[in-house]
Amino acid sequence: MSGVVGIYSKKRNDVSKIIYYGLYALQHRGQVSTGIAVNNNGFVDYFKDLGLVHEVFPRETMERLRGNIGIGHVRYAAVGDTTTVNAQPLVVGYKRGALALAHDGAVVNFEKLRDELEDNGTIFQSQLDTEVIANLIARYHKDNVEDAIIKALDAIRGTYGLVMMTTDKLIGARDPYGVKSLSLGKFGEDYILASETCAFDTIGAEFIRDIEPGEIVVIDESGLKSIRKEPKGKNPCLFEIIYFARPDSKLDGKSIYLSRIEAGKQLAREAAVDADIVIGAPDSGTISAIGYAEESGIPYAEGLIKNRYVGRTFIEPTQDLREQGVRIKLKRIKGKC
Repeated sequence: MSGVVGIYSKKRNDVSKIIYYGLYALQHRGQVSTGIAVNNNGFVDYFKDLGLVHEVFPRETMERLRGNIGIGHVRYAAVGDTTTVNAQPLVVGYKRGALALAHDGAVVNFEKLRDELEDNGTIFQSQLDTEVIANLIARYHKDNVEDAIIKALDAIRGTYGLVMMTTDKLIGARDPYGVKSLSLGKFGEDYILASETCAFDTIGAEFIRDIEPGEIVVIDESGLKSIRKEPKGKNPCLFEIIYFARPDSKLDGKSIYLSRIEAGKQLAREAAVDADIVIGAPDSGTISAIGYAEESGIPYAEGLIKNRYVGRTFIEPTQDLREQGVRIKLKRIKGKC
């Protein structure tokens, strides 16, 4: 799981600064690497590196990244090694111009597709499944990029909340099952795409709607165009609801916070226990614990103290690092009055 942001502006040439704060709001979705790519009068410039958002982008870099279209990414390393070459956005040049992609999701058949592409002479620079999507778009791009994207996405199997940038367009796409999230907002007159609505709140943007399963949106100087593929249902990732998404976000119109409260209440109905207190495991479990306490009548109390300077430990790349992170992050309260 990762986080993506994209913005198209007709007037601003500093969209990288807006993307920066959007990525800051999505930092919980990936702590391995981050990157921003911008279109500056037809030239695509980018910067990406290992680390957190505030670590990777010094002031001088942000001043350099100027343009009216941009995309950004925070990565959780599900595919590929933790190296800078596997950081996103992925920026490629091909016969029709430049293309940048930032991908949240997983292409299930990417190894098969990569083998086929390599057998036909395609050279890959990274281990990312995202690079397969980029190469398919380049292969299919004849008349317009929209048709190429449709054909490329038809060829892949998997999930995606995808933002893409050409030299004159911002494009977003959501998988036909609606597993991954992608939302549309407006920042003044500018359109913005993000994995979660909490990014809109951080930058002061207005939430418009969720991108529908199977939908592709194309944003350029003429406005916004929607291309609808046949959806295969609306099946949002359960892990987003119970753990991954920020509680102040909404997913397909539903509050993550209220969903977790209701999950705790439902657990109390299904699995009542005789107990003195209800304790949540911070932070995602705390809200469900409050719901359990409300429904059961058992008081909620703090039993674990969290070190606020430690990030999410689930998304550390190895089990040893996750276990070490938990030991640093959480400490149970001991002793008697």
